[in-house]
Amino acid sequence: MTTFPVIQDHSFTSRAQFFDGSVNSGQFTDPNGGWSQFMEDYNVGGDDGSQPPGTPPNEYGYAWNIYFNNYGRQKFYAVGDDEAKVYINGVWQFDTGPWTGQSSKTTWHNFAPGEYVISVIVTNSGFGPYGAALQWYDFDPPNPPNISSFYAIPDPTHTTGTTLVFKSNGLGLTSATITSEAGDNWDQYIDPGNTWWHDKANGTRSITDLQQSNADGTSPTERDYTFTVCNGGGCVSSTITVQAYNDNILSNGWTTSFSNLEPSTLLDLTIGTCSGIDMPTTISTSGAGNFVGSGGSGGSGGSFAGSKNFTNGQTVQLRTTTLPCNTDISGETGIYGKNNSKTVSISYPGGSADIIVTTKAPRISEDFDYADRKDEYPHEDIDLITNSPTEHLVSDQIEANDIEIPMEIKVDKPDAQVSINGGGWQDVRSM
Repeated sequence: MTTFPVIQDHSFTSRAQFFDGSVNSGQFTDPNGGWSQFMEDYNVGGDDGSQPPGTPPNEYGYAWNIYFNNYGRQKFYAVGDDEAKVYINGVWQFDTGPWTGQSSKTTWHNFAPGEYVISVIVTNSGFGPYGAALQWYDFDPPNPPNISSFYAIPDPTHTTGTTLVFKSNGLGLTSATITSEAGDNWDQYIDPGNTWWHDKANGTRSITDLQQSNADGTSPTERDYTFTVCNGGGCVSSTITVQAYNDNILSNGWTTSFSNLEPSTLLDLTIGTCSGIDMPTTISTSGAGNFVGSGGSGGSGGSFAGSKNFTNGQTVQLRTTTLPCNTDISGETGIYGKNNSKTVSISYPGGSADIIVTTKAPRISEDFDYADRKDEYPHEDIDLITNSPTEHLVSDQIEANDIEIPMEIKVDKPDAQVSINGGGWQDVRSM
């Protein structure tokens, strides 16, 4: 198996061993003395001698393996007699200059580091010496890359997250990185593979560890991210600052007890003011007829609901209906009966609270405010003897306007009856 030589660019001249491994036969000297010293030193060629008039031009081809070490447009000194064209991997790059001098030529394309075949086609007009001379001497790096966009999209479902979006392009990218002041360093280089003259670094990077903010101290928190893209022409960078509003842990206390409330009444009870947060925070309640809202205006969205978002400084209210009065009077001997309480739970990030809503104790004792009527007959036109039975005596109307729940009426005369709201006469229990 033949091993073809590969010449490093910094060592390449046309005097090197040929592509197919054959040995260069040696340089030729122009007997007419018209060639430049560069042509004399590095030529490959020969002499066609004299040719009859009208003889077509002759063409001669030579090829070498060359390794380019740097991305860019490759630079050669190149001359030819009569003329010569230079190709890399079969693609024309430039025509050489005349044999009388030493011309600087630059390839048409940028080339990435790697192995290539460089070839030259020499055309002779039909007589005399012919040849070409080449020497690699430098390269022109590409223009620096550019960053067309670099920004962050907050993640609404992750309070410590964001997505970085980056887009760049340039020739011969050598690196593309995203770094942060927190010490992150990500390689974001993307080799497109099928466009060797045009590279890019485009994509997204998910961030999930933004630092926690604190509305009572640091808010928002900030972190800088830098996107840097490099090629042989230099590096460019873009820096953005990502802010984090991610504190939804309430630090306020709650008013958890409300007492002496009217029975069966729809009330909006102020239970606290949001503090210590810097982002919308959800507060919820449960149970039939229980809702949360803000500041008497209905809260976020203009209404009360079972669950609402609140921001820092907003008043939190609980809308609920009080229980009716407690009708249990067992053991009660005073003026008032028993309270009636219910517990409504609210929940929020990091905790919950039980709100006790107490209906006032009902009055169970009646003050009978009326003028006594004693020893009177049922009607002034009835004349009865003194000390006659008075079983038909009727009192004035008595208003029961002190008690707040239904109460039993008792009397101290076993033969007395009562009529309630004009109804029939009823026996009652004795005191």
